Amino acid sequence: MTIIVCLVGTHFRRPFDGIRFWSKRQGITRLYLLYSNAQTEDDTAIFSYMSRKNAEGLKERLEIMDPIMVGYDPMDHRDSFRTIYGILHQARQDGEGVLIDITSTTNLTQGVALTIALMFRNARVYTVPSKQPAWYVNGRIGDERFEEWFENARNQPSIDPLEINLPGYRLEPHTKHEEKEWVIEQEVLKLLHDNGGEADSISDIIRWSGYKAASPTLRNRYSRIINRLELKGLVDADKGSKMKAIRLTGFGNIFAEALSDLADV
Repeated sequence: MTIIVCLVGTHFRRPFDGIRFWSKRQGITRLYLLYSNAQTEDDTAIFSYMSRKNAEGLKERLEIMDPIMVGYDPMDHRDSFRTIYGILHQARQDGEGVLIDITSTTNLTQGVALTIALMFRNARVYTVPSKQPAWYVNGRIGDERFEEWFENARNQPSIDPLEINLPGYRLEPHTKHEEKEWVIEQEVLKLLHDNGGEADSISDIIRWSGYKAASPTLRNRYSRIINRLELKGLVDADKGSKMKAIRLTGFGNIFAEALSDLADV
């Protein structure tokens, strides 16, 4: 069971296509359409208008899914966090997976959504890219109209930076002991990456590490390493079989590639 939390903003077609994509591939039990209900009289009122209009359009087009409309302020850090966290917390209580669409929301709320996703193992985040870049540019390079647009766009005023508060837990080690474990764990990730991203069993990883035989002691040691990597979301291991296959997760594969790049420098 999976729910979708769509942070509706300036786009309609791309979030719509994303929801249809996932609904065809896995059972979507609920659809939340989070739209801006911020009451403002400045330029942000335009975003709120587009957000509400697009959310209403999505609700109408996706009526069969009985979407749940949720108003919030995507320009406010606290309100964004409270709203999204509440939905994800309830989904975890209900044993549901969560897909969060950050395609068209504000930069602030994108950061909030990613932060909250780091807190829940049942959460995934996605965006629906445009088939063609849409920069809303006026004119062509060299035209007076373009230069006027560019000068205005590059000199938009700002307000003070707003830090997105992150959860305290990180993959990086916290103690000297964890630092030693982390070095070994990264070596295992690189070994998996260098060997196609998957091992048929722990014995393969032990052999790739340079040992001639997988003794009970080595099996226990590497089993603990794999368990820690599983908890960190970097590998998946088959359950309930003597020959337990181990494979990199999507994130584990990306991370292992980054580690390999560092090793080549």
